[in-house]
Amino acid sequence: MYFLIIVIVAFLLYAVFKRRTLVKQVELFNKLLYIEKSPEKYINEINKILLKVQSDNERNINFIQKTTGLFYAGRFEEAINILKNEVKKIPPNWQHIYYHNLILSLYFNGDIEEGNNVFSEADEILKIYAKKEYNKAAIDLIYAISDFYNGKGLIRKDFFMNLKETGRNDYRIAIAYYFLSKINEDEDNIEESELNLEKAQIYGQGSFIER
Repeated sequence: MYFLIIVIVAFLLYAVFKRRTLVKQVELFNKLLYIEKSPEKYINEINKILLKVQSDNERNINFIQKTTGLFYAGRFEEAINILKNEVKKIPPNWQHIYYHNLILSLYFNGDIEEGNNVFSEADEILKIYAKKEYNKAAIDLIYAISDFYNGKGLIRKDFFMNLKETGRNDYRIAIAYYFLSKINEDEDNIEESELNLEKAQIYGQGSFIER
């Protein structure tokens, strides 16, 4: 009985330590990516973690997290390759992030048909995640970008107008301005297109949008 108590206490202490470590890790990732605006530093930090011994589940999560940095760095093909070949099993509660990074990387890489195919496969899963308010904005973004790349950009103008005001971080806001610029271009409103592109570059500092 005494041994069992020791085991339980040890397990609880490990769980608390593990949780604190993960919280600090998330805080560091957010700082590097969204405050310092350095996708490359973010990627390098995750590469250090991937060198450590970890469970298959942890490794898959870290690979998915790495592709977030790769996406914002504009390294779309690398992100696509990791998501297709290195992530052996999508961990529970990570499906929406996996498909967010894969679908957007495919679209921005010019692989529109494949992006559409993956989007179609993931549609039902994404709708389930979209029921949670915390996930809704990111998933709505996937749908809006898919519409744009399939010739329905004008009907999504209001979405991007709203996103530039409500985006969770500067990179989301940059994406909103970027697509507004593209929509303005389709409207032959070149002056507004250039203004929105400048704003996209400012908010997208450090990312592919800046370039």
